Amino acid sequence: MDRNHAVELLKHFILEHDLPRRDMALFGILCPYCGKSDRIRELEAPLRINGTIHHEAAARYAELWSTLAAADELLGICKFCQNLLLLDGSRRAAPLYP
Repeated sequence: MDRNHAVELLKHFILEHDLPRRDMALFGILCPYCGKSDRIRELEAPLRINGTIHHEAAARYAELWSTLAAADELLGICKFCQNLLLLDGSRRAAPLYP
C-alpha cells in the first residue's frame, strides 16, 4: 500500500472512530506542519484499541499503523491541523508525508 494513501485512510479512520480516546496533550512536541506545541495527541497503539472497536476495524487499524510506523515508534495527531505525526520517543514529531 502506498504510504500517502495509508495516511489518508488512517486520518479517515481516526475521524470515524473518534480517536484518540484520551484527550491528553503531549506538551513540548512541535507539530512540523503548523508549529503548534500544545495540540499533539498520541494515538492508541493497536493493542490498546483491541476490544474497544469491531474486530475487523481493529485489524484494519493495526495494518495501517504497521504501514506507517516501525515497532518502536508511535503515531500521533495534531488536533489543530489534523495531520498525522510520527513520534520518535525523544520529544520530536516528524511528518508522515510532505
